[in-house]
Order: sequence, then structure tokens, then C-alpha cells
Amino acid sequence: MDRILTLEQVAAEGDATRRRTAALFVAGIVIGALVLGAFVWMAGPGLAPNSPPGEATVAMKNIAFNPGVLNVARGTTVTWVNQDPVYHTVTSDAPGGPLDSPSINQGERWTFTFTQDGTYAYHCTPHSSYDAGTQMWTGMTGKVVVGTGQGGNGTGPLDLPHATYDARTTRPAAGEKWIVLEAKELPLEVAPGKALAAWTFGGSLPGPILRVVEGDLVHFTLYNNGTMAHSMDFHAAETPWNVNYQPVQPGTSYSFDWTAMWPGVFMYHCGAAPVLAHLSNGMYGVIIVDPAVDTRPVPDVEYALVQSEIYLTDAYDANGVYHGDITKMETVDPTYVVFNGYANQYKDAPLTVGAGQRIRLHVLNAGPTTFSAFHVIGAMFDKVWVDGNPANEMVGLQTWQIAPGGGATLDLVIPAAGLYPFVTHSFAYTGLGALGLIQVA
Repeated sequence: MDRILTLEQVAAEGDATRRRTAALFVAGIVIGALVLGAFVWMAGPGLAPNSPPGEATVAMKNIAFNPGVLNVARGTTVTWVNQDPVYHTVTSDAPGGPLDSPSINQGERWTFTFTQDGTYAYHCTPHSSYDAGTQMWTGMTGKVVVGTGQGGNGTGPLDLPHATYDARTTRPAAGEKWIVLEAKELPLEVAPGKALAAWTFGGSLPGPILRVVEGDLVHFTLYNNGTMAHSMDFHAAETPWNVNYQPVQPGTSYSFDWTAMWPGVFMYHCGAAPVLAHLSNGMYGVIIVDPAVDTRPVPDVEYALVQSEIYLTDAYDANGVYHGDITKMETVDPTYVVFNGYANQYKDAPLTVGAGQRIRLHVLNAGPTTFSAFHVIGAMFDKVWVDGNPANEMVGLQTWQIAPGGGATLDLVIPAAGLYPFVTHSFAYTGLGALGLIQVA
């Protein structure tokens, strides 16, 4: 799905007013696709087409749950309502299970949102008993079947499918650009079996790779479909902070224009307070501004790599999801240090290039706190451009240090076939997931 729209894509001809109208129409299509994609992700495979996530109710009446077995889609919020003159509970049969209500008195209610497929058996503590022979609860019992019903009973961490972040990128044509991003919060896997309650731009971690050309006029819109205020800060833009970088409230949007005046590799991120939490939970990405006239050697392949830290709570919540740990963020105790949002993802899915070809790496350190000591084992950088600006050229480097919020463009030509690891040479962090491979054929 395109998030950067060139003038040619919006309208082949016409005046500026018609072009802007067309751009807004395309932006609506993009947002619609994002919302539809979010629905498809939540619904998952194997569900009836008429079973969208939503809300369902279970009545507690005459010392029974009604219905006794409830079938729902993943993402559904279920509410238990007590219609009896005595109190009840909703308690998972499995020890440590996610259903663990307090005492629910007459007229009161309790809700829970099911984010994982599975079969959730539960009981009312004062009105049921455990049979050691059959190892089952009897009496006032119930069951919620979520999605396929497979996947356990929610007592373990959520294990989401992970698709390798596509790091390949190419230079766009120069011209007016429209960038549309959606702020949204959703669970994303950051390591095997470790789902983070991520705050994102566009539903990915990091956000999408953005790329424009020096001199381009950029029309930007942020739609906030999250639960808290978010904002946008483009390091590539020169624009008043107090006007354009302010919080956008949930359910609203904000647009502003800016011109890409400087070439380089820049960060974009949420600047809402506390910035440390918004960054650590995933609200960042890279925007590459190509020089209007590029006299550098033409690369055979280009990749964008965003190094960042992830700070997980020690325990997952009732939905099997880990959250960002603010104490670990403040004491710089990362759970993972990663490239493009997932621990060691390019170890099993290497970046590829031919022997003797020029590979260009656009590297951003999103931090939020540690420095990157970027290094490719078995190779040298023949050229490095500080912050990605062609005017800032360095030659023949082994390792390049990138500050939090900084970037670099690094070229290398590897003559011999083989595997070449890329790491942060701060090895206390390399072992936390900051390792990938370049495969030279």
C-alpha cells in the first residue's frame, strides 16, 4: 500500500486545486485500506464471514451462565451481567488464566476482551466445585470459544505471526508528495513469543520507510485512531514546533505542508509527552531525502535499517501481551536492541546482493537512548555520508557511530561470496537482537 503519492499518481494534468482534491481522495482510500487491514488482522483465519469482532453478553441468572457456551470472533469484548440476588465470579478453570473477575454483585457487570483464538473454560467460585477424579469443574460453569477455538486457554504469552520487515528501498521521482499516516495501537511481535502492546505509525514497527527528493513539497496528514494523543516530528522538516508538532487527539486528524530542504537520512517520530514512552513503544520511522542532483556512485541495491531499543515488562497481561516498561526505559535496561523492529530478523532472512555489487545502507538510530556502533563483519565501508548528506563524505571506515536520532548512509562493495553479519559493535546490545546478515552470492 502506497503511503507516498507522487503528482503523476494523483493526476496527470490539471491545476493545483484539482490535484489537492485528488490527493485527499487517495488519502481516504489509504485510510480505508488501513482500517480494513486492521479488521482482517483481528478476525484471523477460520472465522465465519458474519462473525466480526464486537460485543457479546453473558447473563448470570438462576445460578447459571447463559449462554453456557459462547462463540465469538477474536477481538470481541464480552460482558457478564449478574441478575441474581447473590454475588458471582468469572474465574478461569486453568490456574493463572486470564479470566479473574472480582465479586460481581447483583446488577453489576464485568468485561473482558479476547485477543487470542482459544477455548476459555471458566466457573463461578462460590457456586462450583472441582472434581479431582475427572479434573473438571462442575456446577456454575461456562465456556467462551474464540475464533477457531485452537491456541490454548490464554494462560501463555500471545504468539503472533511475524513477517520480515521489507528493508529494500529505491529513489522516487522528484515532485510534490502526499504522505498519509495513521497512528494506531496494536500488539506486534518483537521476538518469538513476545508480543508488545505497540504504539505505531501505520501498524508496523518501525513505521513505513518514507522517501522524498530534495526540494519536494510534502503534504502530510496524521490520522489518530489510537486511544491517546499522538503527534508527528519530522527531523527532515523546518517548521514551527508550536504549530505543527503538537498533540493530535484520538479520533481527529491534522495536516501540514513542508519542503524537504536538506538531503539525508532523518528520523520521524511521535513527540507527544512523555516522548521516551512513545518512542520506546514504537512510534518512529525513517525518512530519506535524496539529493536533487546525486553525484555519488549509483548503488545496485539499497536497504533502510532502523536500530532501536525495546523495553518489555517482565510479565505479560491477561491477554498474553507485554507492555513497555517505563522504569527500564529510564534506567536504559533494554530487553531487545533490534533492526527494523524484530530481534535478529535478518539472520534467517538475510539482505541479499551480488558479489562486486554496490550496496547502500541507509541507517537510522531511533534510540531512544543508546548509540549505534554500526559495523559489517568481514567488510569495509568505502564511503560513509554523515547524516546521509552527500556533502559529509568519509572514506574507508570500519565502524560508524550514530547518535540517537541520527542517521548515516554507508556504501560497501563486497567482492567475495559469503555471509557478512551486520551488528552494533556495542556488544552488550548485539546479543539482545541487533544482528543480521548480508548474503553475497
